[in-house]
Amino acid sequence: MKLRQHEYHVEITGAGPPLLLLHGFTGSSATWSDLSIRLASHYTVYRIDLLGHGRTAPASYQRMRLTEQVKDLDALLATRTEPWTVLGYSMGGRIALMLAVTSHRVRQTIAVSTTPGLRSAAERQLRRQGDRMLAHRLMTDGLVAFIDYWESIPLFASQQHLPIETRRRIRNGRLTQSAEGLAASLIAQGTGNMPSVWQWVNYPSIEWIVGAEDEKFKRIAFEAASPEKIHVIPGASHAPHIDQPEKFVTMVEKLLLIN
Repeated sequence: MKLRQHEYHVEITGAGPPLLLLHGFTGSSATWSDLSIRLASHYTVYRIDLLGHGRTAPASYQRMRLTEQVKDLDALLATRTEPWTVLGYSMGGRIALMLAVTSHRVRQTIAVSTTPGLRSAAERQLRRQGDRMLAHRLMTDGLVAFIDYWESIPLFASQQHLPIETRRRIRNGRLTQSAEGLAASLIAQGTGNMPSVWQWVNYPSIEWIVGAEDEKFKRIAFEAASPEKIHVIPGASHAPHIDQPEKFVTMVEKLLLIN
């Protein structure tokens, strides 16, 4: 599907109101395969490979900026007359929050393990420097070494306890990415390049999902929203859809019935 002159890989299943699913960094539309199967009987589910991920090629850094990515997705939303529900995880959650506060086409947002951005220019500058260093490491050491590093960071420590088949499937998915695409995403779409949307995100239409063991993003959610809008999944860390897939799907189904 071409959105603002850039070709995206989009998978569409089901029937009903439109639902857009946005993956995280190193993910793809395949992240949501199981979720889309469960929801397709009630929603038309759109799974998209974001810029530089999966089968969607990267673009110039300027074209890949988060503000440009959001414009592309708003062009996708414009293909339907009905209001949309948008669910996004981590990086995809940041994009979902930006859509929520900029697009009149979004009816409901489910933000999973994510942030409204960094509050100060100094924090954003420091994060941009760190992401550029990560991108350099990726291009220097190669994709396999980078994925080895990425899987070892504390944020994903809980995944070491998953069944070996699950870990292998997740790793194989990460290894299908391109080093160029991931490096471009780090530089252009990292948290340091996200405009802060803290002052807008306590919308009644935004629901938050966090893992009980993800202290950082649980704290962010409780700072950003009122407690009744935050839904904590026991036994899960930063990736609740991986750590506790059945609990996650059940929670999403519950939230989709709210409105």
